[in-house]
Amino acid sequence: MRNIEILAPAGSYESLVAAINASCDAVYIGGTQFGARAYADNLEAENMLQAIDYVHIHDKKIYLTVNTLLKNSELENKLYEYIYPYYKQGLDAVIVQDVGVMRFLHEYFPDLPIHASTQMTLTMAEGAEVLKKMGITRMVTSRELGLKEIQNIREHTDLEIESFVHGALCYCYSGQCLMSSMIGGRSGNRGKCAQPCRMPYQFTENGKNLSGADEKYLLSPKDICTIDMIPELIEAGIDSFKIEGRMKRPEYTAGVTAAYRKYTDKYLELGKEKYKSYLTNHKSEIEKDMIDLQDLYNRGGFTGGYYAKRNGRSMISLKRPNHSGVFIGKIADLKGNKATILLSEDVNAQDVVEIRNSSENLYEFTVKTDYKKGSRLETNFNKASNIKPGNVVYRTKNNKLLTEFAKEYLSDEKKIPIFGELIVFAGKTLILKLQCRDTSVQVEGELVEEANNQPMTEEKLRKQIQKTNDTLFLFQNLSVTQSGNAFVPVQKLNELRRTGLAELSFALAAKYQRNDFYKQKPVQLRNETNQFNGQLGISVAVSNREQLMAACERKEVTSVYLESDAVPIQNLLELTEIICENGKKCYVILPHIFRAATYEYFLQNKTILTDNTINGYILRNFEEYYYITKELKDLNKYKELIMDYTLYVMNLQAAQFWKEMGINKLTAPLELNYNELKEMSGTYYDIIVYGSIPLMVSAQCLAKTISGGSDNNYVKTSEVPCCKKEFSSMELVDRYKEKLPVKRHCRECYNTIYNSKRLSLLSNEDEVKELKTRNIRLNFTFESYEETKKILRAFIDVYQYSSRDFGEIKEFTRGHFKRGVE
Repeated sequence: MRNIEILAPAGSYESLVAAINASCDAVYIGGTQFGARAYADNLEAENMLQAIDYVHIHDKKIYLTVNTLLKNSELENKLYEYIYPYYKQGLDAVIVQDVGVMRFLHEYFPDLPIHASTQMTLTMAEGAEVLKKMGITRMVTSRELGLKEIQNIREHTDLEIESFVHGALCYCYSGQCLMSSMIGGRSGNRGKCAQPCRMPYQFTENGKNLSGADEKYLLSPKDICTIDMIPELIEAGIDSFKIEGRMKRPEYTAGVTAAYRKYTDKYLELGKEKYKSYLTNHKSEIEKDMIDLQDLYNRGGFTGGYYAKRNGRSMISLKRPNHSGVFIGKIADLKGNKATILLSEDVNAQDVVEIRNSSENLYEFTVKTDYKKGSRLETNFNKASNIKPGNVVYRTKNNKLLTEFAKEYLSDEKKIPIFGELIVFAGKTLILKLQCRDTSVQVEGELVEEANNQPMTEEKLRKQIQKTNDTLFLFQNLSVTQSGNAFVPVQKLNELRRTGLAELSFALAAKYQRNDFYKQKPVQLRNETNQFNGQLGISVAVSNREQLMAACERKEVTSVYLESDAVPIQNLLELTEIICENGKKCYVILPHIFRAATYEYFLQNKTILTDNTINGYILRNFEEYYYITKELKDLNKYKELIMDYTLYVMNLQAAQFWKEMGINKLTAPLELNYNELKEMSGTYYDIIVYGSIPLMVSAQCLAKTISGGSDNNYVKTSEVPCCKKEFSSMELVDRYKEKLPVKRHCRECYNTIYNSKRLSLLSNEDEVKELKTRNIRLNFTFESYEETKKILRAFIDVYQYSSRDFGEIKEFTRGHFKRGVE
């Protein structure tokens, strides 16, 4: 069987050491810039160089996270200087989200492997194939994919496949989330997510609250754990098991890494049938390991994630968004302010436990001494805590477990086996030869003296050279060749040993270094994408027939963008014909997410989707680019292609990437401010000036979560059963009483959560025109026919006829047009 990489998170140097000690194959780590965990204990440059050598001396790999979106000034002025020293030191790969970063790194560091981050929302092999010419060697799959989808990817690409097997799940498809950015200004795409998904929400339908009082955390998924799915994951074709957790403590990194190492190796050693027998015969051992994992961190237990389920209520930690701990007992008796807990598990001194009711923590305390399972633990509490008999008790810190992991994986560094030969002949140079794996070094000391009295024994020579306690090495074998009358001072032996081990360390690390690479000065790209002709077009994106009719009534509207799910696919051409009859260009907007089932569905309907009434398409992901360009080539048809804002062209390198892919029409991203957009002036074909902004695109279904029905399992068609297909007005209400509209896309089975306030740049006409865009774009999602007409009139009056009446839209946001993101 092939090897499976165990890829561990290293949010600090201590976590890196813990991961190596727990026998990972590789670590992924962030530096001081451009990583998706800006608040981790990321390494400064000197420590990063040390970390690269440390990992390589242990014959492991290290991947650097550069998995955020870069503004043009950052990419041009900072990225090269940031990567250069790590590249020379031997960095094994970079993890990248931004196609501009990808293009830049491939141009200036051409042999540096690039891993396409899960932030790129890759759901099919076809999407990753688009990126291969940019040096991609590995794709990190979207967490939402099922095993069959991953197996399909394996069958259609020779890229390495990396998938998450343990840790936190995002509610939103990674790379598609703007919630933290739009609500609080901390962008997940810039590594600064504030995790608003872990906050409480109410779910309302037609204004009625349907969420339970103790089930407030509607957007907080449980952590994934796939220990029991390792055979299926391997058979699906995954090459790298990725553990999430760069914000977690080193003990977490060690414990989780060790668990996946243990069971992965056991399966690879035994094979499918014998592994099944092993699991049957070691149930108590496996149960203990699972409890240990829960003690380290879990949210309401674990979920197997999306590997076996499309979505479902059981995947959400509705009652608690943070560490749930492990159940250890219940309140058996109360006397005054003293509670007696009947324990169902052992607890130990310095464990932290919580007494809870169904929805909240009532009282927390630290255990003073050890207690056995079945015994009674008494604790005093504040009467205001409202503790009652029957309240459950959970342990949130297992001090004994953390101490054991710290001792096993943190106290001492993992030793590397080496072989040596010491040659000691009187009157000749002292020689020490060392070998580690396929690397050998030889160091020489001073001339060996004749012994005046007692010569050095072989045992004493060996004992002195083998003193490697303060190093990374441990002698497996040390041979000693000597003359019978030689004498070497202990100090000289120590110097020889230290010099030899230092030389060996250097040689092991040097094998990975790129010392023949010379520094370059990157050439800055010039902005030549669009030449503004002074004629500002108006594009209108619509979600239904009523909005379409309102758009077609205005002669000033030049293009209509029609959502592909605005009507059933068989009725789509009725709407495209209306658009054409009214003298507008017609573009079809493809879905936010384009998974294998959707791909097949669109293939079945390609005659409709390539009809002559359609001028082009709005593409939102890499899979759609692959699908559309392939089908158009096969049909020998030409259509215009516009890349939507979801593909994040934040810099000129990204714009150049798409130009080389045959795309010149780009939509401005929503996280650049006016000044940053001005730096990209002329790059964008469309700038969105109005609309409900999607904050999240999720594979979960809020209606399904609330309904309490059974989870959605995978089905053969793209039409996934939904609990309620009829139209309803769904909203999430946050703790500030802001209402976030929710839209279901049942055909593709995903939900979109929108901002509570609509974007409006009605009063920013002068600034928008300075950006030299070809079109302004208005997105209509929930608006009625009359409201669509009213808003269109306001924008046309201002942008086409120089009106200064800005009062039509009352509740709105300018998004990041003024403030931007850090």
